[in-house]
Amino acid sequence: MRPPRFWFAQPGLRAHLLAPLGWWRARAMARRMARPGWRAPVPVIAVDSLLGGDVLPAVLALAGQLEGRGLAPVILMPGKGAARRVQEGSHGAADVGADGLLAAAFAPTWVAGDLAAGARAIAGDGAAPGCILLVGGFHDPALFKALSVIVVDAAQGFGNGFCRPAGPLQEPLSQSLRRADLLLSVGPPALQSRFAAEWGRGLGMPLIMGRMEAMPTGMDWSGLRALALSGAGEPGHFLAALRGLGAEVTRAVTLPEDQALTPALVTRLMREAALRGAQIVTTEASAVLLPVALRREVLVLPMRLRVAEWSALDEALTRLGA
Repeated sequence: MRPPRFWFAQPGLRAHLLAPLGWWRARAMARRMARPGWRAPVPVIAVDSLLGGDVLPAVLALAGQLEGRGLAPVILMPGKGAARRVQEGSHGAADVGADGLLAAAFAPTWVAGDLAAGARAIAGDGAAPGCILLVGGFHDPALFKALSVIVVDAAQGFGNGFCRPAGPLQEPLSQSLRRADLLLSVGPPALQSRFAAEWGRGLGMPLIMGRMEAMPTGMDWSGLRALALSGAGEPGHFLAALRGLGAEVTRAVTLPEDQALTPALVTRLMREAALRGAQIVTTEASAVLLPVALRREVLVLPMRLRVAEWSALDEALTRLGA
């Protein structure tokens, strides 16, 4: 016999009951964000997700667009310890993170435990960047942002729209959107339409739409049996791309954020893949975490965020004089 579903166990009611705690968080966040931040000598463009999703594909796409305008972006992302520039030949994922290594292949990249200190280090480096492209940091008041771009997964939207602990947001959505300048929605057309129908009326800002696409590698993925390996922020679009190419995903393995890809773990996954008659396929970000000796045993599916229309970003940059 199925146990009764009590009123306090219903998700919608739980969210409403916890909502007053979210209001207190919202007031505290508003006071925190009212503090003046340090203004860098070049525009700082923040790219962040209100739900904590992976924004690196959006950052790399923006970096290409900014370079096209001659702005020479430098990427700054959270890291451990003092601010330092990522050196591809000298640093490993343990030093600067997988995202740091991946970003450095596209543009000069710095990591810093203190983002404002990182921006100061970049400004004093003598490299004369055209702008600083900030990964995250939307809720960090220590650094003034000339432009803030919010990235949202069209499939997720903004969750239930409540603040923590009743929902996933750090502050009321309206409060966040008042400080943001652009919204970048990521997903296929059907999910974009659903997102626009559910959330479009309350945005009050330009909307840019993009989708994750697999890059051509010359390989025929059709019929490949794949054990799909990805990080915590990557699985949805990665799995959809694999299946869209005709691969059969026999199992999807999503790594927790703190999970290291040790030789023992990769070897175990390789054995499992062999038993399934499959091949391990992973993302670029996860590939840099692989033990060097085992990288040839794993296929990598590179993906990029494709945006058809950047006019809203171009207009915002023009208003900045950039």
